[in-house]
Amino acid sequence: MAGLTSLTVAMPAPVRMDDLVILNGLPQLKTLSLSTHGPAYNAVYPKPGRHLTKIHPDQGKSQLKRLTLEGDPFFIFWATSFFCSPSLHTFVGIVSSKLYPEQFPGLLLMPHILHLVIHSNPKVQEFSIEWKGRFRGDEAWDWHDQRLTVPEDLGKALRELRHLEKLSIKQIPIITTDFIVKVLDALPHLPSLDTLYLVPKAADQDDILELPPMEDLASIREKFPALRHLTLSMDTASDIPSDLPEIVYPGHPLETLFIVPPFGELERELTVSELIPLSAYLDRLFPNLEDITSYFEPRPDSQPNGESMDEGSVTWEAWTNLDGLLKSYQQIRDQAVHHLQQNAQAPAGEDTVDMDHE
Repeated sequence: MAGLTSLTVAMPAPVRMDDLVILNGLPQLKTLSLSTHGPAYNAVYPKPGRHLTKIHPDQGKSQLKRLTLEGDPFFIFWATSFFCSPSLHTFVGIVSSKLYPEQFPGLLLMPHILHLVIHSNPKVQEFSIEWKGRFRGDEAWDWHDQRLTVPEDLGKALRELRHLEKLSIKQIPIITTDFIVKVLDALPHLPSLDTLYLVPKAADQDDILELPPMEDLASIREKFPALRHLTLSMDTASDIPSDLPEIVYPGHPLETLFIVPPFGELERELTVSELIPLSAYLDRLFPNLEDITSYFEPRPDSQPNGESMDEGSVTWEAWTNLDGLLKSYQQIRDQAVHHLQQNAQAPAGEDTVDMDHE
């Protein structure tokens, strides 16, 4: 056991910090996947403003490099609190899809979990957390519960990141409607960021999230020059900038761009006069796009808005039409570049003309 470097463990709930101590006794352990099973009704909150405080002598001593946690949100919070350390570079949290009523408020601890990880290691490379569950409809959120308030220093911690390669927050309810806007604003220039996925849920289904406008895609291009995969909840009703940036060949490397409308679905069809400026804007920003539609493909399983998309999805149809415009721009540009390259290689005084078309 002393030479064990990777371990997958399923533990019966509830899990206490003392149950985790033995894992710290494995000196070579670098990768841990830990899950819970069985009923657990406990909902133990951190004290208001004290989520970074150590409450166990073995906290922060882990040598783990990769940590995957699956279970209820309170388990994920406390296990993260125990294992996060300067060694941890990859964190993956998967919240159980089925939660007891007492556990739902724990979903609002996601910002605290994020803060724990990046505070313990500003050089963290990956942070991912997701919830595939659905609201029951009878959630009792306490908006004045100070234990669930987004940490004040989270923005400061985000600004200190330098080595982040992946940040993914999928379908996690948030208590502050402008959380995603603030995260995007706080993130610094990240030269290694490859994947950014920010699609939260509103904690109150009557809330309307404040989402980044379309113009923010320009700053995303500048801040994250290596970004290849972007999935982002955005204000799709916001104005499209008319001042289009120039393309510097070969252009930004973004390959997949999934723009998720509020509530996961466009309110109406987009006209051609609306799609053309949007397609021109996206093409100038990200001339190497390969996929903007697969996220919205009709399939029977649950979609981002918690419902099943059918073939009549307004968003699917709109983004499919948008994709057609983008592909046409790319084809025209590729042909022009190819023609210029041919001319550059031709001997002086000669012109590369296809005589069959004269």
